[in-house]
Order: sequence, then C-alpha cells, then structure tokens
Amino acid sequence: MSRRRRRSQGRNDEILQGVLLVDKPAGRTSRDVCEFVKHKLRLGKVGHAGTLDPFATGLLPLLLNGATRLMPQMQDQDKEYIAVIRLGERTDTMDPTGETTATADASGVTDEAIAAAIEGFVGEITQTIPRYSAARVDGKRLYEYAREGEEVELPTKVVTVYAIDHVSTSREGEHVDVEAVVKCGKGTYVRALADDIGEALGVGGHLLTLRRSRNGGLSVDGAIELDAIGERAQTWRDERQAVQEAEGAPVRFEPVENARKWKDFLGGALIDIPTLLGGLPTLALTGEMVRRVQQGQPVRKAELDELPGFDLAFRTGDRLVLQTPDSLRSVALVKAMCSSEALVRREPTAVVMQVERVLR
Repeated sequence: MSRRRRRSQGRNDEILQGVLLVDKPAGRTSRDVCEFVKHKLRLGKVGHAGTLDPFATGLLPLLLNGATRLMPQMQDQDKEYIAVIRLGERTDTMDPTGETTATADASGVTDEAIAAAIEGFVGEITQTIPRYSAARVDGKRLYEYAREGEEVELPTKVVTVYAIDHVSTSREGEHVDVEAVVKCGKGTYVRALADDIGEALGVGGHLLTLRRSRNGGLSVDGAIELDAIGERAQTWRDERQAVQEAEGAPVRFEPVENARKWKDFLGGALIDIPTLLGGLPTLALTGEMVRRVQQGQPVRKAELDELPGFDLAFRTGDRLVLQTPDSLRSVALVKAMCSSEALVRREPTAVVMQVERVLR
C-alpha cells in the first residue's frame, strides 16, 4: 500500500451509498456538482448518471461510493425534460451560451404550424451530433475542433423521442418561445431537437432553457438543492470547530457517524441500492462473509446456516442485495443458484449465491 493511500485512509466516508437526487442549478457543470457533493459529504467516490449542460437545471442523479458500479444501468434510462425553444434566433451552440448566427421574424408562425413541426420529430429519428459536444471524431472531442475553428464532418446517431407535448407559446416581437415536455431515450440531444424544429419552421431556433424532470423512475420532485447540502455541511463544520476549541484537540473523523448523519439529513433524496434496483430483497451478512463476498467469492450453503434467524425466501435466478451486518452499506448484487426451499437438500459446500457485481 502506498504512503499516499495510507494517509488518505480514514479521511473519507466510503460507507454512505445510493443515488442522491440533486436539483442542479444553472451555471455549474455536472462534474462541478459531483466534486461539490464529494467534498461536502467527505465521500470516497461520486459520479453522475447522465450529463446536464452548465446552463441546464433539474434532476442530476449522483451515484455515491459503491453505487458508482451501477452507472451503466443508470445512464441507459429514458429521460424527461421541460424545454423552452426560442424560434427566430439560431446560435452556434444551439443553446443560449452561443453566438447568434441567424435571425428571422418568427411572429407569423402559427400554433398549428408549431404543433405539426413538433410531431415530425416524434419517433425514431436521426440526429446530427452538435458541433459543441463531447462526442469524439478521430480521438478528438467535437468541441475541441469547434474551439480551434477546425472543420470536421459531424457524425449522426439514431435516437428515440417518445413524445413532445406542446405546453404553451409565448410571443414577443419577432421571437416566439415554445415550452414543451420532451420524453426521450438515452443519448438524445434536446438542443439539436430545438435547432431542427426551428429549421423545419423556416425561422431557425435554439434551446433557450432546459430542465430535466425525470431520469427513469426518478423525479426532480424528490431532489435536494446544493445550497441545502452546503449549509448543513457548514453547520456541522462550525460545530466540530467549537468542540475542538473547547477541548483543545482535533475531532477525529468517523466515517460511520458521517454516513449515518448524512443519511438522516438527506432523507428521501437518497435512494438506497435495493430500492433503486426495484425493491430487491436484502440479506445482512457477518463481517467475515462481507470480506469474502467483496473479493467476489460466492456464498455457500454452510455460510447461510451461520446467519442467525435466516428465513429469507427466494427462487432460483432471483437477485438479492447482500449488506453489512448493520445494513448500512450494500456489499454485492448476487444471483440465487437455487431456491430457499431447496437449501435443505444442498451440501454445505454447495454454491447457493453467485456474485454478479461487487458494490465498492
């Protein structure tokens, strides 16, 4: 173990787990939000399940510690957005952060024409990936080509738009702002959608505002704001400082205490792993079993016999979440190799649960 690794042990909480629903404010990158939460909660790892552009707001699910192992599954979820498309003004980034490249009088565009144009982009469509995006061409990101003024052929991709519900239309001068709820599959560029709708109407357009309201089954209604996290972290820091000054000695950081405090404070904004996976049954292990499972070793029949009061019912092929003895942290996602009823017929050395994913 390196000296750097030894110094870091005990300074971070690697216990608190789950998906934290954050209501991202405008002006921050998704990575900024991850780093903010990681620092304030003193966590080991934080990742996000789907980027939101800096100007966008709304639901940003953050995966804490062991939950980062579920990132591919989270990123594949369908999304829902509340978008405002400004007709009559096109920008080079297709959003409000870019330079205006064309303007037109959109005041004559009727609501009927808007509805018809929107309907044309529902279903499986081919999008041209925006010039200002993180997609790669020949190993280089598109936004790098754009910033350097270098032309490159933009790739295309097939995406699915399930619905675009036209909510309202606001008219002021030559601009027309169209609010819509967009329900789409993974990888859909809503700003490209706004640009395409503007082109279809002959007046150009760009994405004026964007707010993500859903990611799979998760809703922004249950999300917490960053300010609330920052204020709580500062309160606890002030309290620790007061204790240190009174006692004349540093207050030692306790990861388990930190995890419990934040879990209580975050409440419904923190979705635990079993719930996230659809309410899978859980099984608390002994400390020694936790160590072995974290190494990817299967669970054998004799080990289940060691668990006091074991009476969990399951069928062959069922998935379960194994947890630490205090159930504070999930250890692994496993698959049952036999039913609970068949356990009595198994030899003590028989494998009864196979590890599918270690959560750390």
